Amino acid sequence: MDELDELRRLTELLSEDSGQADAAVSAWSTRQYTGTADHDGVVATVDAVGNLVALDISVVSKRRLDGVTLGDAVVSAVHAAEKAAATAKATMLENLRVGAGPSFADRFGEAQRSFESRSGINPDPR
Repeated sequence: MDELDELRRLTELLSEDSGQADAAVSAWSTRQYTGTADHDGVVATVDAVGNLVALDISVVSKRRLDGVTLGDAVVSAVHAAEKAAATAKATMLENLRVGAGPSFADRFGEAQRSFESRSGINPDPR
């Protein structure tokens, strides 16, 4: 009977962890992340996976910057927004655990390193 009780307890813990993981992933996936450039004159907004959803350029930035400099500011703002989204994802994955086991980030990191070493492909050379 002790083993059955332990199995029930572990099943309940797994169910709780799964519910917490679902809530964390849902909260992360619905957020938007911003990055700025040119003293906040250029603001890029991306979704959780880095898709650009908005780009706001102030009138001052439009008038003050030439085309190349404005383009560089847009790219800089988008990269900053993507970095904010990636940081939020890493934090969320680091906080997700099943019981006392390793975090999801650790598990995904191991899988990614294994894939890269076996395939020779590095999907993000930055």
